[in-house]
Amino acid sequence: MSMRLSLREEVEPPLCSSCGKIMHPREKGAIFNCPNCGEVTIYRDMYCRLQGVEYVCPKCGFVGP
Repeated sequence: MSMRLSLREEVEPPLCSSCGKIMHPREKGAIFNCPNCGEVTIYRDMYCRLQGVEYVCPKCGFVGP
């Protein structure tokens, strides 16, 4: 499976929305839109996802596990 990244993604890798660490492209994390507003992409690394670390949407303030 080939995945093309935009120039911005190549320069600025995604950060985990919970802990702020850089997510490796092959990491088994989660990428989804905010469940409340749907306008912000939330990135969660594998460790934060498994341990249920909270994240906050920067646009609407939604807090999720």
